[in-house]
Amino acid sequence: MKDKYIDGVTRSQIDEKINPIAREVGKNELGGGPMLVAIENEKGEIYRVITTHGLTSYMSLVNGLLELGLTDIHANDMRPNKYDSRFVHK
Repeated sequence: MKDKYIDGVTRSQIDEKINPIAREVGKNELGGGPMLVAIENEKGEIYRVITTHGLTSYMSLVNGLLELGLTDIHANDMRPNKYDSRFVHK
């Protein structure tokens, strides 16, 4: 798993709640193709991109972010371009 913050972009107020989810996903990763998950801050700017490897890790991360109340704007998009999921505050 790769976890990258975007330089110069303010972190979300719930970033500390995302960290344990990302750590757990990273520990349990089994491998597979890369899946990119972008997370926006409250201003609508992408501040963090997490790359998981494999569908199981990806789904674990997605479910954890959904439980925090974030919304995946690519959930119903079968061709989401750069990011497989893009989480926003709604």
